[in-house]
Order: sequence, then structure tokens, then C-alpha cells
Amino acid sequence: MVTITYDQKLILVRVMVASLDLKSSDIEKQLNISRSVVSRHLRGERDYPPIDMFLVEQFFGVKIKEYSIA
Repeated sequence: MVTITYDQKLILVRVMVASLDLKSSDIEKQLNISRSVVSRHLRGERDYPPIDMFLVEQFFGVKIKEYSIA
């Protein structure tokens, strides 16, 4: 398993958002969260794993049933 740094994660998240042509308002509506949570996550100021899971589901076209954050 390869461990990625936080900067690499931010780049990956931004690439996924750009390739899916998503706006922060789209993520807000789908996850029913505030704009500040989304913008802070996308800027790397705060980690919010449900956004990452949403992006993975959208990017790969799969539905993740369960996950836990260790």
C-alpha cells in the first residue's frame, strides 16, 4: 500500500473535482453540508472524509456501502 502525503491528496481531490466538472455548490447539495465545510476541505484547511467518499463514488461510478476512518 502506498502512503500519500496531504499535498498529494489535495491535488488528487482537485483533479477529481475538475474532471467531474463539479462545483462546490453541487457537493453542498448532494451531501447537505454548508459551503464553508466544502471550501475548507477543497483548500486543505480541514479534512472532511464524506467529501472524499462522495468524489470517489462519483469518479469511479461505484457505491460504497460502509467505511470507517481509522
